[in-house]
Amino acid sequence: MSWGLRNWWLADRAYFRAFRSLRSAKPGEAVKSFDQVLAIFPRHVRAHAQRALALAAAGHVGQAVSAARRAAELAPDSHAPLLFLGRIQFDAGNLEEARKAFSAALRADGENRMLKGYLGLTQLAQGRLEEGAEALQEHLAYGYEGLEGRLITLAEQYLWQHRDQARPLEQQLTYDEGGGEETSAGFGLRLASALRRVLLWPLARLRGRVALHLMLAHEAASLGDHELAIQHLREAEKAGAEPQRLALSLGQAYLDAGNSSAAAEQFSLLPDRERKQPDVALLIGAALFDAGRYEEAREPIAIAARRFTRDFAPAYYRGLCEIALGNPKAALPWFLETASRLNPHVARKRLEEMLRVRAL
Repeated sequence: MSWGLRNWWLADRAYFRAFRSLRSAKPGEAVKSFDQVLAIFPRHVRAHAQRALALAAAGHVGQAVSAARRAAELAPDSHAPLLFLGRIQFDAGNLEEARKAFSAALRADGENRMLKGYLGLTQLAQGRLEEGAEALQEHLAYGYEGLEGRLITLAEQYLWQHRDQARPLEQQLTYDEGGGEETSAGFGLRLASALRRVLLWPLARLRGRVALHLMLAHEAASLGDHELAIQHLREAEKAGAEPQRLALSLGQAYLDAGNSSAAAEQFSLLPDRERKQPDVALLIGAALFDAGRYEEAREPIAIAARRFTRDFAPAYYRGLCEIALGNPKAALPWFLETASRLNPHVARKRLEEMLRVRAL
């Protein structure tokens, strides 16, 4: 292998390792790999720019800014290094420097919709409401995940500070999007329930009072009568059912009835192995979050978010835990995940709510 080909091969391998490290959330390792690329090709613009993002992810903001500026110097006609520089400055809270970087990037590519959106986001964060909101509303339709994730973070910070006036996301969603009020069961559903009860009643009676009350609890829950479901589950407990056996059903019933503290107490009775199952963890996280126990809600919601990779809701509420705990930087990766998943225009909806609350 000739000297030139060998260097290209070594640089390619190092570049591959860098991106693998970034995907594995190991930015420090990625920086080392980008350094290997730059030792071979010191003027590699993309390596400088990506190294800047890796440095920022590793918490070395000053070095990241220098690396992004070096990339911009090497490619003065490209908007990309300046976009990276603006994002680094924005995430570090240096809003005026971010605005300058995005404005400079737009001078290199004046029709770039993503850049216009990022400039609008920065203006919104600076309090320049009309300019920022207009730019964002125009360019959010194009689905830039980095922009949307940062907008959700900004909006949720503001809305959490004004949560007495702000609506939660689920109240902005339609029924088909996962929101809307639960309605009572209609006549058809009640008829089907009555028929099932007639058919199953003799079998439940034969199996004893525990089975009877479990059946009645299931029927009540299917009709949306959660308080009645709780009563029957408690009767099953009195009849001899083990509390641990009933914990999941009781926890879900309490959660559906709006008693999140009682739900969390029931879920705490579950074996540790069962608590770590993603669907159960999601219920536990929901109960803890609704009870205001945000620190404890982190782990179970994260378990669900890592498992349900197409659903935006676990990642969204995991980020909201960080907002509630005053950690917006820790929230950003989760809101970036929210934006990357199938979601009902969360960024746009939260921007609309932010503007509504600000106008009050």
